[in-house]
Amino acid sequence: MDIKLVNRGDTGELILAGRLDTKNADEVGNLFLQMADRFTNLTLNMQDLKYVSSAGLRVIKKLYMKVRGKGGELSCINVAPYVSEVFEMTGFAEMLNIR
Repeated sequence: MDIKLVNRGDTGELILAGRLDTKNADEVGNLFLQMADRFTNLTLNMQDLKYVSSAGLRVIKKLYMKVRGKGGELSCINVAPYVSEVFEMTGFAEMLNIR
């Protein structure tokens, strides 16, 4: 998985590419939490995210909880069709701000 950061002041945009699964979920989760400490609001750009597993959903939910707990907002943009389908089936589509 490849992650790039774009700093937009109080908002950080994380550009995700590849697969978010069991192999990298812990490492990605740690990075997500560091970014939640650094930025008030976060945007996950998922245009090149090809796959998300249940482990990946867990780290996204932890990120959501931390950002919301600080009064910020977590947004998802450019969600690929497969990932969008997973979000719909798991209820994440209602929880996340998807644009």
